[in-house]
Amino acid sequence: MPRFSFFNFNRDAAPDQDASAKDAVEQTEEQAHKAVGVGPITGCDLSELSSLVCPFERDPFYRLRPPFSKEAAELSLELASMTYTLELDPWMEAGWNDFSIQIDDSLQSGIVHNSSASGERMQSLISSLGLLRARVALREVNPVAQIMSAFRQREKSDTIKAVCMMHELEGGQFLLAIGFMGTGKRFYDWISNFRFTTEEGFHKGFHQLCMYFEEGAQSIIFPKTASALELEKLTLGDILSEMKSGSSRFRLWMAGHSQGSAVMQIYTHRLMTDWGVLPQNMVGYGFASPTVATGRLLYDPASYPLYHILNSDDLVPRMGALLHLGMCLNYAATDELRDSVYHLSTLPADIAVRNTLAPYYAHMVDMSSLLLYSTAFLECLAEEKGEESLSSLISKKWAIPAIDRVLMMAGDKAQNWLSRLIVNTQNGHIELMGEPLDEAELSKIKESMRPIVRAVPMRRLLTAVASYGVPPHHIMTNEQKNEGAYAYIVKNGLSTLQPFIWLNPKDGFPTKHFGQMPITSAVYTKPQHTAAPLRRRDSAAPAIGFGRGVRRKSLTASKGKR
Repeated sequence: MPRFSFFNFNRDAAPDQDASAKDAVEQTEEQAHKAVGVGPITGCDLSELSSLVCPFERDPFYRLRPPFSKEAAELSLELASMTYTLELDPWMEAGWNDFSIQIDDSLQSGIVHNSSASGERMQSLISSLGLLRARVALREVNPVAQIMSAFRQREKSDTIKAVCMMHELEGGQFLLAIGFMGTGKRFYDWISNFRFTTEEGFHKGFHQLCMYFEEGAQSIIFPKTASALELEKLTLGDILSEMKSGSSRFRLWMAGHSQGSAVMQIYTHRLMTDWGVLPQNMVGYGFASPTVATGRLLYDPASYPLYHILNSDDLVPRMGALLHLGMCLNYAATDELRDSVYHLSTLPADIAVRNTLAPYYAHMVDMSSLLLYSTAFLECLAEEKGEESLSSLISKKWAIPAIDRVLMMAGDKAQNWLSRLIVNTQNGHIELMGEPLDEAELSKIKESMRPIVRAVPMRRLLTAVASYGVPPHHIMTNEQKNEGAYAYIVKNGLSTLQPFIWLNPKDGFPTKHFGQMPITSAVYTKPQHTAAPLRRRDSAAPAIGFGRGVRRKSLTASKGKR
């Protein structure tokens, strides 16, 4: 009988503390947040990494996977959030090094921080990257740049954004971290999300982003780690090749939010199938993770060493493809969460529209139903709101940035853009489900929506639609300054997460299978390590090099364009 030590199901409440003890705890927490080397959201120690390299255990579904813990979830939330800000100072102070930052086709790799001089050089490089990001964001107001960048995405998505870095562990081992960023601020960053068709059994847009990152494996370098191992050079490709061995000196930790967690899933699949990386050498945490696979997989989808923390109010985890890779941990959204971080309009008219749309939202439980209801809504918009009404929205500033970006994709002819999007959703349904949308059902839903679309002003209608998809989806809000839904969940809701996995039958479509018990207490105990001593190239350690099935496409990447 498998042990259920995977989660600690301790339901005993902690004893009450007196006022002085509480004050002491609060002061200690306040000091921790001000200390160097701690996460800006959770206050966790960014150098305490033992929770990420624990031996696999049996989960509630009798599968072996890395144990879930509060510490690992907090670290992963910090990594996923950092990819949006590139605020590396806390990570440098915590001992992380060998940074690589990829933004589209630009890669800064091998950035080392180990002395005052190199620290100044690193700060200069980070500042230049911040300037680059600012310039890229400014292209949104440049029509020519918009068109050129969007045109580049027509055949293949290349707007990948990722951060790699390394930290030495006890016993001469190393932890490689890769953080994948979600959808960026530029409107053409969204194009890959709308590629609903499939490629090699995965959502096409997410798959293309993953492949673009993978192609740079020989360009991402780790000079400080190479020096510690007395190697002339060490690349990401070298590390992944060594990770085919159970005695690898390297472990991989990944995290991502939204689109970033989608890329993380496909990348994990690629590492296991094409690179031969052992799953016990990896762990990953995703937040607001979309589904990515169609179900045509070599492995049991639940066997991947990944976790996905999902907000039940969030639409994004229901879309993408048909299933997640790994274990999902569902948070049943509460009114306390909504009141704390959603900040929805309290105007009676806005509340009325949201309540009117609620039944449709409740029916969008997976990608098939989401495509069905989305198509009905888009067709209603195209039929009930004229070109003038749609186009007039593009030039206006919206309170919800996501609407701004999506409308910018429409260009001058909003009706044409809507028509293309409708065709895209229809084609996506055919590829995912093997059949077109049910026209009778589509017509029925559309007719029920028509009075709403006809009566409600366009701006209020789109704001209400966005309220169901945007506030529940963020880690942080207000330019990463305020706590969002997923920060709230990690800080307050880990004890109520409900695990589920996807079952992938030979016949039929994937289905969810929920665990018997929720996670009532995510408690971690630091293990005692007996790691092997530091080994060099001339020892018995496995040779680092290319493995079978590895893409050998090398890209130039030291200081600029790839």
